[in-house]
Amino acid sequence: MKRFLISIIVFVTLLPAMAQEEKKVSVNIYGFVRNDFYYDSRRSLASAAGLFYLIPLDRNLNELGEDLNAIPSSKMLSAASRFGVNVKGPDVWGATTSAKIEGDFDGFSSNNTSNTMLRIRQAWTKLSWKKVDLLAGHTWHPMFGEVIPTVMSLATGSPFQPFNRSPQVRVDYRMNAFKTYLSAIYQSQFLSPGPLGSSPEYLRDGILPELYLGFDYSKNGWIAGAGANFMHLRPRTIGLKEAEINGEPKIINTKVSDNISSLSFNAFAQYTNDKFAIKAKTIYGQNMGHLLLMGGYGISKINSDGSFEYTNLNNSTSWLNITYGTKYQAGLFLGYSKNLGSSAELVANPFTFGASNIDQVYRISPQVSYNVKHWSFGIEYEMTTVSYGTLDFKDGKVKDTHDVTNNRIVGVMTYFF
Repeated sequence: MKRFLISIIVFVTLLPAMAQEEKKVSVNIYGFVRNDFYYDSRRSLASAAGLFYLIPLDRNLNELGEDLNAIPSSKMLSAASRFGVNVKGPDVWGATTSAKIEGDFDGFSSNNTSNTMLRIRQAWTKLSWKKVDLLAGHTWHPMFGEVIPTVMSLATGSPFQPFNRSPQVRVDYRMNAFKTYLSAIYQSQFLSPGPLGSSPEYLRDGILPELYLGFDYSKNGWIAGAGANFMHLRPRTIGLKEAEINGEPKIINTKVSDNISSLSFNAFAQYTNDKFAIKAKTIYGQNMGHLLLMGGYGISKINSDGSFEYTNLNNSTSWLNITYGTKYQAGLFLGYSKNLGSSAELVANPFTFGASNIDQVYRISPQVSYNVKHWSFGIEYEMTTVSYGTLDFKDGKVKDTHDVTNNRIVGVMTYFF
């Protein structure tokens, strides 16, 4: 790791000299040093040593009725610090060329969350013609989009706002204020749940990439658009079935072609002027765990040949974000997610992101910040409430619910360069 970091530092140091040798190549180095402090009132589902916050965990009651998850905690980290390089190169085939590589230190070892690891956030190349862009590489999932909430939390509105960066090929076609785009996406860091846990194998074995088709309109401070997403998974390639071997019945491994297809739709809008911004997004979707949204899929039938049939879990998610100010800025984020149940009866616990017994999630989060050149100081309060209950296998909905709330306070100090 030390040798790798030294190589990165040497490479970044030499980039300006490399750019001077080739006049048609320009290099821009950017990034920030970020320090996060957070306090939680209870145990929660989070990643990156707690920086990437999602939802509070359900009650864990002992024989005395004490909730063992009602434990407050706090921490400070600088792992969200980021660096990146933007490159513009000579024209190719009549197109301008560009590339980006960006990393941070939000990767954590699985056995020791105090050890941060260098992680690729983005790494792509792009060809741009007058009306068409062709991008290939690791970048934001198109459902993350151009309309994203302005919040302090590193999670950027998850689990209400889709959050995912993946390898993909994307084509954008611009028509004045309108843009349409198509992406073919594979999985790398943000994965679908399944029988083996979270894994890229389900999409890989399904052969087809995830597909997204979107439409945007941008003019006079407005951005609005909508899109549709299709994903086809093969959760298992090997099953079990009963067969007669040498005259005796045995349970043997057998090849199966389990598969499930999922559809999701989103719509979004944003208006901004010098000081005021209002943004909103709504999503109806199936099996969106790889986007860090609630939901997943489950087994609906077990066949005699060893194969399974599956059904999607449906979910509705929406958020609203309002901010005002520049040097002194105040903002409010509101998020709501609802479990709409399964498309067919379940025969086993489903494979989900979050938990399978969640009925709804909502968040109320105000924030204030002070922003000057190169510097930003901010504080944010998040109240996130989850309605946990009992999963009804007949329709995938959750009944007999109780609410669990976490109160999180986030303080952030950032220097930009």
